Amino acid sequence: LSLVTVFSDFSEGYSLAKTSISIAGSDKRVLCSIMTITYGMINIWKEPIQAILPQLKDVYNMSLKYGLIDNALASGMLHAYRAFFTGSLLKPFSKEVALFMRNNSERHKRRLMHLSVLSLSNGISCLRGNSSGPQYVDEFITEEHLAEALRNKEFAACEVMFAIKMMCSFIFRRLDEIKATVRQYLELFERQGRASAQFVNIYRLFYGGLLSLHYYRESQDQFWLDRAEHAIQKMEVWTAESVWNFENKLFLLQAERHYAFGEMDHAAEKYKLAQESSKKHRFLH
Repeated sequence: LSLVTVFSDFSEGYSLAKTSISIAGSDKRVLCSIMTITYGMINIWKEPIQAILPQLKDVYNMSLKYGLIDNALASGMLHAYRAFFTGSLLKPFSKEVALFMRNNSERHKRRLMHLSVLSLSNGISCLRGNSSGPQYVDEFITEEHLAEALRNKEFAACEVMFAIKMMCSFIFRRLDEIKATVRQYLELFERQGRASAQFVNIYRLFYGGLLSLHYYRESQDQFWLDRAEHAIQKMEVWTAESVWNFENKLFLLQAERHYAFGEMDHAAEKYKLAQESSKKHRFLH
């Protein structure tokens, strides 16, 4: 795991993870733990995400079968976030998340997990436009929520909330409302996680890059261009590891960069490539 998340040696980490599964033996506790880490944190950098999601669900069910509740909750949460950010159909997915939250009955013992999944559940309601749920992301992920998570050093939960906040704001074009928050937290997480490779980094950088290029077009502020260039550089590295999972995102960021510089023909070409790559690699939503 450290080879991937700390040293970005994706090929070696991927190879070792596969070997670990093959030699885990019959100890279900060990096997479920290894499979959760492998499918949830390592294979995303090498294998199509659509193939990984069913594997995580299988680990979740296997862990429940053998009474490995903590591992079940971990694999369930990993599945939920990967399904959410990669475009799973929201109606059936919302039912899965609701069931997962009900199964996490001892919330007081798993505060961080509950906090993260609650943000996800509200994000689904926001995107679906449920009348009974929050209509805007500002209603369920506030500045106070982000600041509290930072004060408590709950960095992973903070980054997850920040990524969801950017995603929903970008989709609904509430760009001015989030500008100050994006400026504050993008640079913070960039400094903190410059060398890391966690799943949520992908979407923090992707939506952060798209927003940064929008703000750069408006202001010509070098700060925003620097954030966008950092996101594009990261996406180039990851695309070299998995064209399937990252190429469409790279093309869209490159298209927005060309657009920001008034290079309309190049932008149109990259927009078309992003659309084609998304369709080819089954990123439909």
